[in-house]
Amino acid sequence: MLPSADLRDGGEAMNETHHQAGARSSAGGARAARGLTFQAQVFAWWAVRAIVEMPLTDLGLGAAVQIEAVGCETGLPVDDVGVAVSGGGFILVQAKAGMRRLDAQTEDLVKAIDQMVRAFVEGIHTSSGVRPVDLSRDRLMIATNHDGSRAFDQLGIVLQRLHGHPADLPLRAAAPTVPQRRALETFVEVIETRWTAVVGRKPSDSDLRAFLRCAEVIRLDLKEPDGTDLFRSEQALRGALGDSLIDEPFSKLAGRGSKAAAAQRWWRREELVQAVLREEGSMQRSAGPRHNRLPALPQPYVRRGDHDPLDPGPTAECLCIAVTGGPGLGKTTLAIDMANEAAQDFPDGQLFVDFRGFGPTAPMSSAEAVEVLLEQMGEADAAAGKDPEGRRLHYLDAVEARRFVIVMDNVRDSESVLHLLPRHGPSAIIVTSRTRLGTLLRRTDVTHLHLAPLPTHESRDLLIRHIGADRAAAEPAAIDTILAACSGNPLALAIAGSHLRHLPELSLDQIMSVLTDADSRLDFLDLHEPNSALRTVFSWTYHALPAELQDFFVLVGSAPGPDIDSTGAAVLANLEDTRTGLAMLRRLRHFHLLQENAHSGFQMHELLRDYALSLCRGDRRLQDVHDRACERLIKRYADLAAATGPGTRLASEDSPRFLAVVRYAEEHGLESKAMTIVDSLIENMWYQGRWNDCATMLRSITDDPSKLEDSEIRSYFLRQLAITLRRLGAHAESVEYGQQALTTLGPGRSARAEADCHYVLAVSLAYAENHEAALEQYHLAADGFRTTGAESGLADALNGIGWSLAMRGEHQEALMYCTRAADLHGELNVPNSRAADLDSVACIYQLLGDHQAALGYFEQCLRLYREIGYRANEIRTLDSMGDSALASGDPNSAVEHWLLSIAILEDIGHRDTDQVREIRAKQAAAALSQR
Repeated sequence: MLPSADLRDGGEAMNETHHQAGARSSAGGARAARGLTFQAQVFAWWAVRAIVEMPLTDLGLGAAVQIEAVGCETGLPVDDVGVAVSGGGFILVQAKAGMRRLDAQTEDLVKAIDQMVRAFVEGIHTSSGVRPVDLSRDRLMIATNHDGSRAFDQLGIVLQRLHGHPADLPLRAAAPTVPQRRALETFVEVIETRWTAVVGRKPSDSDLRAFLRCAEVIRLDLKEPDGTDLFRSEQALRGALGDSLIDEPFSKLAGRGSKAAAAQRWWRREELVQAVLREEGSMQRSAGPRHNRLPALPQPYVRRGDHDPLDPGPTAECLCIAVTGGPGLGKTTLAIDMANEAAQDFPDGQLFVDFRGFGPTAPMSSAEAVEVLLEQMGEADAAAGKDPEGRRLHYLDAVEARRFVIVMDNVRDSESVLHLLPRHGPSAIIVTSRTRLGTLLRRTDVTHLHLAPLPTHESRDLLIRHIGADRAAAEPAAIDTILAACSGNPLALAIAGSHLRHLPELSLDQIMSVLTDADSRLDFLDLHEPNSALRTVFSWTYHALPAELQDFFVLVGSAPGPDIDSTGAAVLANLEDTRTGLAMLRRLRHFHLLQENAHSGFQMHELLRDYALSLCRGDRRLQDVHDRACERLIKRYADLAAATGPGTRLASEDSPRFLAVVRYAEEHGLESKAMTIVDSLIENMWYQGRWNDCATMLRSITDDPSKLEDSEIRSYFLRQLAITLRRLGAHAESVEYGQQALTTLGPGRSARAEADCHYVLAVSLAYAENHEAALEQYHLAADGFRTTGAESGLADALNGIGWSLAMRGEHQEALMYCTRAADLHGELNVPNSRAADLDSVACIYQLLGDHQAALGYFEQCLRLYREIGYRANEIRTLDSMGDSALASGDPNSAVEHWLLSIAILEDIGHRDTDQVREIRAKQAAAALSQR
C-alpha cells in the first residue's frame, strides 16, 4: 500500500524532504511544505481517477461526466488543485492537510472557505478565462487528509443531501443527527463570516443555498485508505498501466503534481498516461488477456436503485457477496450487473458458473464447478494431471494471486460453494441463491444482499421500456392492472412486456380483461420456454422442497388472508403445537417462499400465492386437503371473534385477516360463519374507530342479496352498515342503506326490528340534515319501542327527537327530551347510550352559548366513554370540549383537549386522517389567537 510520508519513486522520489527544500525555513514554511506534499497527493488522487476514467457519480455529476484535465497552482483564486471535467464543469479543490477540528476558529478552514466564497462571488478562473459558477456543473471543494476530524465526514454527507434539497425545507432538515447538525452549523457560520467580509453583507437565504449546492467536503485517507476511492483507483491504475507495485505509478503521478505546481501547468489525461508509461519497462503490462464469461444482461434492464455497485474496498481479504431472494426477482441479473460494473477493478477476468441448484437438472458438484472455472480462467492445462483436490487447490491459488470477479449463480446451499471461496486475496465472489445460505452468512466477511420485489416506480419503468411510453400513456388503467398482476417481480414484468410488445394488435384493456384469477395470470406470464414461464420457474423451488413442505406451501399460499401467524399455520396443517407451525413457516422462509413481517406474521408474494392456488385447483387431493384446512381456519377466526368484546383492542393486522376469512366464507357457502364473525366484531370496530374495515366487512355479506335469504337477518346487517357509513361521514349512502333495511323486512316482520329500522333511518336523516323527515322516523321508532317494551330503544328515540328539535332551534324542548333520555338510560344502566344523551345535552348548551354548562356535561360524557373503552367517541368528545374551552376564552385548555384527542387518534392508528388535520388546524388557530 501507499506510504504516507515516503512515496518511493527512484529518481523522482516525492517525500517530505523533497518539498521542504523549496520552502522557507520557518514554522510557516514547514506548514507550507506539508501543504504542498498533500496538495501533490491530491493532484495524484485526481490524476488516477482521470486515467482510469472513473465517473464522478459520488459528486452528483452523473455517470457520463469524466475528468479531462488536472492542474496545480495555476493562479486560480482557489490556489490548490483545479479539475476540469467533461461538459465544461470545473472542480476547485482547497487541499488542507491535518484539519483536526471542524471549528469556526480553525485557520485553514477559514482560509479555504474564504477562497471558495471569492470564487463563488467573483467567478472561476480557469485556463481559458473567468466565468461564473454553474451550480449544476461546478463544485467548490475542501479536501483534508486522514488526520482531519471525522466531523468532515458528517459534513460531507450533509452537503451531498443539500445538492437536491427542496427550497421550501429548512437547511437543518438535511442534518438529522446531532453530529451532522453541528458540522453544518459550523460550516454555515464560517461561510456567513467570510461572505460578509468579501461582499460587505450577510448572504441571503438564496445565496447560502446556492453556495451549499456546489460545496463539497472530502477527507482523503491516503495513509489508511478506508472511506475513499484511493484503493479502487490504485487497482484500476495497475490494470491500466502495469502489474508492478502501485506505489510506483502513484508516486510518479504525485511527482507530476509537484512539477505542475512549480510550473503552473495543466496535465490532461493523455499527458498523464504518457508521463507514467514513459517510465522504466517494469510498468508494461505483463498479464494475459481478460476473460469475460458473463452472460449478457436482459434487455431492457432497469438497474435496481437499492444496491450499490461492487466495490473491492481497501481490504486484502477476498470480497464475498451473497445475493438471495425468491424466484424471478433478478438475483442473477443483479450479480451480472455488479460484475460488469466492477470489471476495471478485476482485470484478470469476470467468470460465471451456473450451479444448477434449482432447475430441471441435477445440481452441479463442487468438482464440476472447479473444472468450469479453471477452463474460464485459462488454467485448465496448468492443472492437468492433478487429482480433484489438487485441481481445487490450483483454482484457489489462481484466485488468491490474481484479481477475478466470479459469479457463482443458482447455488442450492452453502456447502456447494464453501470449499471454493479463497481465504484471502484481491478477487471477489458473488453467490446467488433461492435459499438463505445460513452457513455462508455466518461468516463475518460476507456481505448479504436480499432482493425484494421491485417498487412500483421501477416496475413501471421496466414495463414502459418494453412496450413504449406512448402505448403506456394511452391506457394508464390497464398498465396499473398489469403492474398489479406482476407484483414487482422482474421476470414477470419482462414476460408481460414481451407479450405486449409482440401483440400490438391487442389493446391493453383486452389483455387486462383476462387477468382475473390465478390461472389466467400465470397463463399470461408464460412464453412457453422453461426460463420464461413463471409456473416453471416457481416449480423448480417447489420440487426442491421436502415432501412434507410441499403440501404446507400449497395450504399457506391458498389460504385466505394477507398473511398468517404460527397459530394459523398450525390450524391449517392440523398441528397441535404452534411451535411446529412456526418452524414450518420458517422452513418455507428459508427457500424465500415467505417473508416474515413486523407483526409476527408470514406473507407470501402474490404470484407465489397464484402458483399455490393453481397447484391446489389442479390436484383433487390437494383441493380436499385445502378445503378441510380452510374450514378449520374459519372456525378458529369465528371463535376469536366470539371472544372479542367491545373493549378488546384489535391489532392493526387482525382486521385484514378477519376480512379475508369473511370473504372466503361467503364465497364457499359458509355464510353462517361469515355472519358470526362480522356480528361479533361490529361493536369492537366501532369502539376502535375502524369504520372503513367495518364497512368493508359488512358490504361483503350485504352486497349479494341471495347470500342472506332471511329478511330480518339481512335487514339487521343493512342497519349496521347504515350506522357505520353514517360514522364515516357518508350520510347520503347511510340514508340509502337505512331505507333498504326498512323495506327489506317482509310481511309478518318483527315490530322490534321495524322500530330499529325507523330509528337507524332517522339518525341517518338527521346527520344528512333532513330533520323534518328524521323527526317523523324518530316518532315511529318511539311508538314501536313503547309497544314492544324496549325502554332503552325508546330512550334512544327520545334523544334523537331532542337533537332534531335543537337543530330546528327549539332548544328548551330539545333539552327536555335529551335529559329524559339520559335519565332513562341511567336507570337502565346503559352507559354508552347515556353518554350519547349527555353529549346531545352538552351540544345543545353549546348552541345556546353556555359553554361552561356544555363542558360540565362533556366531562360526564367523557368519563363514561373512558369507562367502557369507546375510544372513537372519546376523541369526538375531547374535540368538542376543546371547542367549548376556546369559546370560553381558555385557549390553553382547548389545546390540551385537542392534544389528548390527537394522541388517541395516533394510538389507534389514525395518524393521517381528515379528523387529525381538522383538529391540528384548530390548534394552530388557537395558538394564533394567543399572540
